[in-house]
Amino acid sequence: MKEERFYYDDPDAPKPNVPLQPGVAAILFDDQDRILILKRTKGPYWCIPGGRMEIGESAQECCIRETEEETGLKIVVKKLIGLYTNPRSICSYPDGNVHQSFIALFLCEIIGGWLRESEETTRFHWMSREELDRYPLLPDNVLCCKDAWEHRDEAFIR
Repeated sequence: MKEERFYYDDPDAPKPNVPLQPGVAAILFDDQDRILILKRTKGPYWCIPGGRMEIGESAQECCIRETEEETGLKIVVKKLIGLYTNPRSICSYPDGNVHQSFIALFLCEIIGGWLRESEETTRFHWMSREELDRYPLLPDNVLCCKDAWEHRDEAFIR
């Protein structure tokens, strides 16, 4: 099976071939300021929970749905951390679809559930700042994590 591939400011990245579709991602901190990351099943990458919005749902609803689907955790959305729309952030999938990344990043709080693997995830890890370079995170997720650790009141726009 062909693996997914992610590009960030790479001149050799393929050109998007599907319409732009907004996505969301969740930052979940533990009491030691570590961020929950998950191992993706279709490639070598780790990422924060998230996914693309469906017709008829809000960004917050998408964040709640995607986080529960990928992790088993029930969450509430607390605030917007940032909006990431770099047109040179590209996602290439095994089905041939190539997307331009568009992420609304939210700070979220766990209110229930428990971590469980899914069709999209195989493992979980609470990552500290010091571990950021030890995991092959999606390129835009590296920026998302760095921004989240800033704990700013105002949102980043990138």
